[in-house]
Amino acid sequence: MTTTAGVLIVDDEIKLCRNIALKLRREGFVAYEAYDGKAAIRKMQQHPIHVVVLDFMLTDMTGLEVLKQIKRISPRTKVYMLTAYGNVENAVLAMKLGAEDYLNKPFDLKQLADIVKTAYRSLDDLSGEVVFKSPRMQAVREVMERIASTDAPVLLYGGRGTGKSTLARWVHLRSKRSEQPFLGVNCKMMPEEVLKRELFGSSGKAVAADGGTLYLDEVGELTPMMQAGLLRLIEEGKALCPDTNETRSVNVRLITSSTRPLHDLVKGGSFRDDLFYRLSLVEAAIPPLKERREDIPFIVQQKLDQLNAKYGKPLHISDSLMELLTELPWHGNIEELMNLIERMHLLKVNGALDIDDLPDSVRQAGLLSKDGDITLEGRLYDVIEKVEERMITDALNRTGGNQSKAAELLGISRNALIYKMKRFVR
Repeated sequence: MTTTAGVLIVDDEIKLCRNIALKLRREGFVAYEAYDGKAAIRKMQQHPIHVVVLDFMLTDMTGLEVLKQIKRISPRTKVYMLTAYGNVENAVLAMKLGAEDYLNKPFDLKQLADIVKTAYRSLDDLSGEVVFKSPRMQAVREVMERIASTDAPVLLYGGRGTGKSTLARWVHLRSKRSEQPFLGVNCKMMPEEVLKRELFGSSGKAVAADGGTLYLDEVGELTPMMQAGLLRLIEEGKALCPDTNETRSVNVRLITSSTRPLHDLVKGGSFRDDLFYRLSLVEAAIPPLKERREDIPFIVQQKLDQLNAKYGKPLHISDSLMELLTELPWHGNIEELMNLIERMHLLKVNGALDIDDLPDSVRQAGLLSKDGDITLEGRLYDVIEKVEERMITDALNRTGGNQSKAAELLGISRNALIYKMKRFVR
């Protein structure tokens, strides 16, 4: 039995089920298929499942019945429901029973794959808490605590993977709407017509989030038509459903986020200034991980505790590895950090995660990050030479000066290693 947490697709449309599984396997996931509710429950009992994609209508059970069983077997597993249009009431009920979100059929397979990727990376896997020590994140949290109980719209800025969606959910859970749905839409993932239906349709996220919180990621990507629809939703509390041409009353709190400053988009004419003023009543910028390195030990420990509980392992982390993790560049921010910890955790049986457990590419990046004299500036040859010297020195240190073993680690011949070593002698 595999120990790698996989994705379970449950749908009695066998062809669709297989297509979803094939797409996810191509994206690198372990994917299981079940064509009825009983088979799905057996799979949950036989395999570690991280994410379930579950159809509402099955031949032997309802999707809601299967959802309840899944949550009893594995409370931490994330469940995404598949529903036909016009079934928004069941979708909302499913979320109250523990589902993360729902997708309307038909849907794009790439969109589904992106959702699964996000589920794997998400900070929400942890405890729903935002952990930190840095003064900048302390300031952000203080602002969020003051306004959480209000209905004030919130605009979050930050790069990909900085934790914007986690902070949005954190605000929702501390609001007076916490018992109602929290639904999110990535405004960059879908073409305009699909996004219009997904956001404003009769079974769209705005209608389904009525009474709760609607989170719009990458709101700066909205087209002028979509911006007008969102402004109407804010000003009038109404959504014009494109699939039925009906106007629905909607009461939601809006939390939006963007990787690009919206005021720059306003100046450039691609974003409405009146909508910007509505969305930006409360603003907060989440700094990249490299600018709040003191938070890294807390994030790592939180992730490690969650993985230990999930897989039944008593792993801890060495001081040397923790020190190195605080020095890495983390271009992918928290998402990249948590992905790395999970990769290492899956391959380790017991003891401490240490530097030797890092993938070679990450270890090399760590060596370069320790010394600021190596930068990606200047002549290409000079930079490459410095990188080669650092890698060769490290390989020799790791092999006790054994040139043959060092050459093997580096993937070059011993003669090539000796030649390169002579070039580095000053």
